[in-house]
Amino acid sequence: KGCHPPPRQNATNRHHTIASMAIIAKGHHHTASSTSRSKTSLSNIRLILLLLTSFLFGIAICSALFLWQAHLTDPSLTTLHHVNHIPVNANINANDNANGISQPLPPKGGVRYHSLENQDASDSSSSSSSSILDGLKVLVTIASYDFMQLPHLEEVLDGFQDLCYAGSMVDVVVHTTVIYPVAVIDMLNDRMRCNNPSPKAGLTMTFILKPSSVRLHLVDFHRTMFYDRIDQYDLFVYTEDDIRITPTTIAAYLHETNRVQSLLGPVRSTDFNVGIVRYEYDFPENVVITDKTRHATENVTRVYWEHLGKPIFEKAVKRVHDPTLAPYYVSMNLHHQGMYLATPYQLKAWKDRKNCEFDRVRDRPSAKNNPSQPSEGTQRVWMSSQMLYGSKHCAVTQLLPVENFGQLTVLHLPNKNYRRVG
Repeated sequence: KGCHPPPRQNATNRHHTIASMAIIAKGHHHTASSTSRSKTSLSNIRLILLLLTSFLFGIAICSALFLWQAHLTDPSLTTLHHVNHIPVNANINANDNANGISQPLPPKGGVRYHSLENQDASDSSSSSSSSILDGLKVLVTIASYDFMQLPHLEEVLDGFQDLCYAGSMVDVVVHTTVIYPVAVIDMLNDRMRCNNPSPKAGLTMTFILKPSSVRLHLVDFHRTMFYDRIDQYDLFVYTEDDIRITPTTIAAYLHETNRVQSLLGPVRSTDFNVGIVRYEYDFPENVVITDKTRHATENVTRVYWEHLGKPIFEKAVKRVHDPTLAPYYVSMNLHHQGMYLATPYQLKAWKDRKNCEFDRVRDRPSAKNNPSQPSEGTQRVWMSSQMLYGSKHCAVTQLLPVENFGQLTVLHLPNKNYRRVG
C-alpha cells in the first residue's frame, strides 16, 4: 500500500540484460549492412535498365533511318498499296442491239461496266525500273467466236494475268459472238484479279459482243481499235483464243525489237518485225493418261508442225538477207502465226508503207477463177500474218532470233494439228 523500492537484480539478471543489449546491437549492425546492399542492387538494376533502354532506342533510330532510305529509293513504298480488281465489261454496240442481241444483266457484287478509255493512266513521274515490263501499257485483243475453246481462252487469260503480276498495265478486249452468262463473268472477276500493289500495274477485261453473222470476220475488229488507241499504249497484241502468251514472250519481243532498232535505226527497223513460232506436244493418240499409262508421255516433245520442211535450211527456215541482221536472225518460210505484236511506232509506219495500208481492214485475196476461195489463206491467216509478211502486200520481214528462239515460241493449246503431219 506504500511505495516500495524496485527489487535488486541479482548477478544472473544483470548477465541476461547485458546479453540482450549485445544481441540488439548486433541486429542493428546487420540491418545497416542489408540496407547498403539493397541500395547497391537497386543502383545496378537502374543501370541495366538504362543501358537496355539506350540499346533499344539506338535500334529504333537505325530502323527509322533504314526505312527513310527505302522510301527514297522505292517510290512504291510511299504510295498507298491497293488491290487491282478486274472489272469484266460487256460493251455492246448499238448496231448489235439492232440485231436482236440483248445485254446481260450485271452480276451481283458491283461489277463495273466501262470502256477502256476511262482506264487510269500509270504514274509517269515514277522512277525508271530495271524490268522491261514494269509499267508497260499493253492493249490485248482476242478473237473468241463462241464457247468451243473456253478452256483454252482461260489459259490465254492466265498468261496476261501473269503479265500484270510482272508489273504491266494490261487491258484485255475479247471480241465474241455469244453472251457470257453472269456466272462466268463472276467467275472471271474472282479468278482474274491481279493483286500487284504497284500503281503502274493493273488488269482489266472487256467483252465486246458482235453479231454471229460476222463469222470469220470477227478477226477484223482489233485493227480499228489499235489505230483508234494508238497513242494510249506502249504495245499492241492481237491473238486467237488458243495461243498461250507469257510475260517471257512479251519481254523477248521488246528486247529483240529494241535490238533491231539499235542495229538499223528506227526508220529501217520498221521493214522488220519480230515474229512468233507455234508448237504443240505430240501426245500419244488413243491413250488415256492414268497412273498406269503415264509412262506413255516419257517421249513426248514439242513439235513445230508448221515448219517440218527438210532440210531445215532452206525448206523450213531461211536466212535474212540484210547483212546487218543476218548473223543474229532467221525467218520462217511459212510465216503464219495466229497472232502478232507491234509497237505504236511500227503501226504508224505500216499505215503509210507502200502497198501496205495496215490500218485498212479488207478481205483476204481470193482465187481469180473462184472468188469464194482464198488464194493466200483464210481471213484469220490474212489478218494475223499474211497482210503483214506477204511479199505482195506490206512485205515486212519476219525475224526470229537465233540465240533467243525458244523465248519466242508459244504453245498452241489444242495440241491437235501435229496429227496432220504424223
